[in-house]
Amino acid sequence: MRMVVAADAIDADALVQTPRPSVFEHLPDLGELLGGTGKAKLVWASIRAGRDPWTDETVTEKARKKLKENFQEIPRVSHVTRASCGTIKLLIAMQDGMEIESVVIPHEGRPTAASVVEPRTTLCVSSQVGCNRACSFCATGKMGFIRQLTSHEILSQVYIALRCIKEENLPPLHNIVFMGMGEPLNNFVNACEVLTDQNCFQMAKNRVTVSSVGPSPAVIRAAAGIPAMLAWSVHAADDTTRSKLVPTTANTMVELRDQGERMTSVAVTLIDGINDSVEQADQLMKLLTPLLEQGPALMPAESLLRFHVLAGLKVCVDLIPYNDIGTEDCTPPADVHLQVPAAHHERGFACFVRVTRGDDQSAACGQLATSSKSSRKQS
Repeated sequence: MRMVVAADAIDADALVQTPRPSVFEHLPDLGELLGGTGKAKLVWASIRAGRDPWTDETVTEKARKKLKENFQEIPRVSHVTRASCGTIKLLIAMQDGMEIESVVIPHEGRPTAASVVEPRTTLCVSSQVGCNRACSFCATGKMGFIRQLTSHEILSQVYIALRCIKEENLPPLHNIVFMGMGEPLNNFVNACEVLTDQNCFQMAKNRVTVSSVGPSPAVIRAAAGIPAMLAWSVHAADDTTRSKLVPTTANTMVELRDQGERMTSVAVTLIDGINDSVEQADQLMKLLTPLLEQGPALMPAESLLRFHVLAGLKVCVDLIPYNDIGTEDCTPPADVHLQVPAAHHERGFACFVRVTRGDDQSAACGQLATSSKSSRKQS
C-alpha cells in the first residue's frame, strides 16, 4: 500500500509488521498478488457487496485459495450493541487482542427544502486504539494512547460495516466519518485513498470526512492533499478554554486556523457553563470569519448539507451536545437549540445541532472506549 503520513504522525503499517498482504490493496497491486486484475475485480465486488471473498463463489477458486493461504485475516467482531434509535455499535478485536469500536448509524429518509433525502447509513470508524489528545469530555481520551491502527485494520471496519448493513438489511452506506477512537491526522496512511478509489470502495471524496482537533500546524498542512473532507474539532475559540477542554493543545487557535483553508466544517462539543454562551459563540465567529472570507459566499444551508463540496470554502458549524461519560461537572446545555445556533446564523454561518444517536448504549460522539489497557501498549 502507498502511504501518506503526516509530518509528526506514526506509520502504523511500519510498526505492526506482517508478512501477509491486505485484501484491501489498490486494484493493480491486488491483481498482481492474485494472478490477474480480473480476479482482483471480483474480490473487490464481493467486498463492496458485503460478502465474504474468502468463501464467495463469485470469486474464482484460485483467488479464494490464495486469500486463505496468503492474506491477513479480517478482525473479529466480538460484541454487538444495539441502541434504541437503531444505531449499532461494533466491538472489534484485532489480531493482537486490542479492541476498537465502530458505529453503524442508519438514517430514515426525510424531505428537505431542496429535495427528498433517501434512507442512508453513516459509518463512524476508529483510527487508533485509544488517543493521546486527552480531551476532557471524551472517553477515548481517558484511555490514553495505546497504538495506531494499520490501514488493514481501518479498512476492515468499513468491510465489517458493509457486512452488517447487508445482514441487517439497512440502507446503503452513504458516508464514512473518521470520528471514532483516535486522532486520525496522526494516523492517516492510505485508507482514504483506498476508500475513494473507484476500483476499490468507490466512495465519493465528499462522503468521507476526517475530523481532527488539529494536532499541529504541520499536521494540518500535511493533510491538505488527502481525498476527503476535513472537519476541525474546535470546541472553544479562546486559548484558555480550549486548553482546558483539549489539554494537549500546543498552538494558539489562530495558528491552527491559519493552516485550515480546507476545513469546510467545524465541530463544537457544547458543555453547560463552559463553552455554550453567546459570548463563546461570538468568539468562535471571530476566529472563523477569515476562513469564510477566503472562499465564496455560503451556499444555502440545504445545498451545503446536500453537497458539502470540496471546491471553494463553505464553513458549517456542527454543534454537538455533550454526551455523558461520567466527567464531573459536565452536562449538556439545556437550551442548545436556542441562543447559540441563532448567534452563528446571524453572523452568516450555516449552523446545525447534531441529533444525538446511540447515547443509551455509549455509542454517541465522545463515548467510545474499550477495555484495551495502557499496560499493553506497544513500544
